[in-house]
Amino acid sequence: MIGAIDIGGTKTMTAVLSDTGNIIESRYFPTTSRDWRKHFQETADTFLDCAKPYLHEISGVGINVPGMADSARGLLIYAPHQNWKNIPVADYFRNALSISKIKVENDVNSCAIGEIVFGGGGTDFLWITISTGNGGAIVSNGKLIRGSTHCAGEFGHLKVEYTNPRICSCGQLGCLESQSSGTAIGQIYREKLVQDSSLLAQTKQAEAKDPDFQRDARGLSILAEGGSESAQEIFHTAGRYLGRAISYGVNIANPRRVYLGGGVAKSLLLLLPGIREELEKNAVPGASEVEIMETKLGYHAALLGAGALVLQETI
Repeated sequence: MIGAIDIGGTKTMTAVLSDTGNIIESRYFPTTSRDWRKHFQETADTFLDCAKPYLHEISGVGINVPGMADSARGLLIYAPHQNWKNIPVADYFRNALSISKIKVENDVNSCAIGEIVFGGGGTDFLWITISTGNGGAIVSNGKLIRGSTHCAGEFGHLKVEYTNPRICSCGQLGCLESQSSGTAIGQIYREKLVQDSSLLAQTKQAEAKDPDFQRDARGLSILAEGGSESAQEIFHTAGRYLGRAISYGVNIANPRRVYLGGGVAKSLLLLLPGIREELEKNAVPGASEVEIMETKLGYHAALLGAGALVLQETI
């Protein structure tokens, strides 16, 4: 058995997995504390509670962190949303869990490794998350490309808009994350409600039918799937930004596939026309025919990726 911990920007998940990727037990809680020591202690306590019946069988624990990571040293270099810097993640959890084998990786890199180990993802692909933010990973010839300073695959901070750029959480303008993350799509939706009376009326109708309806990317997808042209246009534009970022990646790495993960990837059919439009404009001949699909690992892609770190140390 293997342990898996996914420390995300909005929630933290812990699990015990079988060596074939089946989730045996899991727990999760919100990522709210900006104090890394406090959050890590809660994470360790939650994992131990989850894993208590299986601790003697666990061979190691894989841990995802929401930022740049030095996997060789088990170090979180920088997590922008939490402003965590240079944190010895592996050492902390080795002591807190009394488990010697601790593997640490950037969360999206882990997803890519999980795609190789559990999803049959192939040897040449890009992995892009569309969630609270945007992250990415590059796999070439079966190997994860980390880069000289662990920054390879930062698709979220590729520049995709120059004329009317939105400010990104990193402080720059026009990044993919500021234009086409789940957070950005939700923000654009709420801004559009002020200008678009038809979209506002459709939103109010949806809220009247469903008290759990939210004015976010998920809510917008419900309207788009129901035929709202305004909602569909927002997704088309988000898809075009995503397509621009993907075109940069396919021109450089020439992958066979692009896997999309995260909650917004569920809206792939709404995004795909815009993605294809930009790929045809910007990608070199041949590379634009890359397959684009939702990850096969589903909602638990990050957890499975964390577990895969324990099994595949050479990727």
